[in-house]
Amino acid sequence: MEPFDIAWLEEPILFDNADTMAEFARSVRVPVATGEQLYTRWEFRALLEQNAIGIIQPDICHAGGFSELRKIAAMAETYYVTLAPHNSNGPLSTVASLHLDMAINNCHMQEIFLNSVDLYHEVLTNPIAIEDGNGTPPAGPGWGTDLDDAVLAKFPPADFTPVESEPYLRF
Repeated sequence: MEPFDIAWLEEPILFDNADTMAEFARSVRVPVATGEQLYTRWEFRALLEQNAIGIIQPDICHAGGFSELRKIAAMAETYYVTLAPHNSNGPLSTVASLHLDMAINNCHMQEIFLNSVDLYHEVLTNPIAIEDGNGTPPAGPGWGTDLDDAVLAKFPPADFTPVESEPYLRF
């Protein structure tokens, strides 16, 4: 992977095996990241104490919101570990994550699914600005944006239907 100059290698080993993750991370010359399935600072503790990885990926929706994610970030900073927060939860979590990222000293980058941005722009009253790969939270009171109820009405709640091509179905 090194010749491809990747930003990071995500979870090459399951997040709950800090010893093996640390051993693997020290054996490669690409950044290793994990953490989207960890929920509290205590769950990140072993990875950080063993200097197992260089990038953690807490998710604002999974890891207890703003307060817990700030604590996780501060804890990571004491170990010289950066954050690339995970995000796969939609436009509001993306906006919230971008706002929080602005207050985290050791935030490396925010995960954003670019294939969803057009849908986000459709449903948000003030879209997320993305220029040259950099996302900026919308400016204004509160989140700087809101959901457009008329657009949301076009997407009523429905039962979850898994996509057959998704790799998680093989587990």
